[in-house]
Amino acid sequence: KSLKVGATKNMCFIRFSLIVIKGDAVFVSQPEAHTLLHRQRRYNSGKFEEMLKDNLERECIEETCNMEEAREVFENDEKTVDGDQCQPPPCQNGGICEDGISTYVCWCKPDFSGKNCEIEVTKQCSVNNGGCSHFCAVEGEYPVCHCAAGYRLKNQHCEKCTREQQGSMSKHVSGCLQVALMYHSASLGRAQTFCGGSLLSELWVITAAHCLADPHINTDEGPERDHTVAEQHIHHMYDPKLPYNHDIALLKLTSPVELSNERRPICLGPKDFTETIMRESTGSVVSGWGNIRFLGYQATKLQKLQVPYVERPQCKQSSKDHITRFMFCAGYRDEMKDSCQGDSGGPHATSYDGTWFLTGIVSWGEECAVSGKYGIYTRVSRYYPWISVITIN
Repeated sequence: KSLKVGATKNMCFIRFSLIVIKGDAVFVSQPEAHTLLHRQRRYNSGKFEEMLKDNLERECIEETCNMEEAREVFENDEKTVDGDQCQPPPCQNGGICEDGISTYVCWCKPDFSGKNCEIEVTKQCSVNNGGCSHFCAVEGEYPVCHCAAGYRLKNQHCEKCTREQQGSMSKHVSGCLQVALMYHSASLGRAQTFCGGSLLSELWVITAAHCLADPHINTDEGPERDHTVAEQHIHHMYDPKLPYNHDIALLKLTSPVELSNERRPICLGPKDFTETIMRESTGSVVSGWGNIRFLGYQATKLQKLQVPYVERPQCKQSSKDHITRFMFCAGYRDEMKDSCQGDSGGPHATSYDGTWFLTGIVSWGEECAVSGKYGIYTRVSRYYPWISVITIN
């Protein structure tokens, strides 16, 4: 059959022939099929191949690769022979080596990882804090232990520096010390405690920003010494109209506190470390000279209470007020144990391997020890860079 196509000026005829093949006539022999599907190799390979420059793709990919073909390209025995990458054995800690082309793979035992199975998984920072007594940081592929100021690293353990070792760093001697913020009451004729705080060094106290409404503040470290405040540093994002978000402030004293074994600052840790010990601890401690109960009498002696951490979903559900990511809950749902009025600014402290770290600041709550409610604390881990900048400068 034929098909005719016409044009306006020139007549052009295109003829297509349809051939009908019956039965098995549609198949052709293998030699004929090979001839039909044959394609010319690249790189002008063929009978003049030996006249061309050696090429690895022509010698070892388009042709059957063997030692002779590869040697033609490299013209060097060392470059031609890949060798056994598993000799000498590169895998450590019982890993099994699998040889490859110019590389190898180590199949590690369950407790190890890394290219050569050199990393012990159980000693990573994410597992038991890398075995460190204070801070763990991954440097390269390995966990490295660091200590808080006033401590030194010895045999992978942080130990307190002696007075001679401290030298000019003695202001960072670690420990936990509660201070009271006081103002002079004209009606009572004496100083009155209104908030708490924690000593960070010889010259610095950390407290809650909402405690600093009165500019005439003294810091009392107990019956022994009083110190006046030289500088107040309220967090730049604190808003008195929203008095509990970013509820954190620093006070610089006019004169240094005389440190001793009984009078020592609390430690600060980096964000991840502080978050971890805060969440995992079941016995963090809050303290203060606040009221014994809601609208009750003020304590005459420093009160201390262990409080468990409360998971964030449960924390948010417990209050009609907004609990931001800069806050956290701690306490008991149905027990008469809680921080109270007057405890604001005091420490939420967590002990790790014998050292006390500041993990929170007493901030606010709905009355005290109300069933279904918790104490709300400033999340100190969020402010580590800010604290460092202020206290260093």
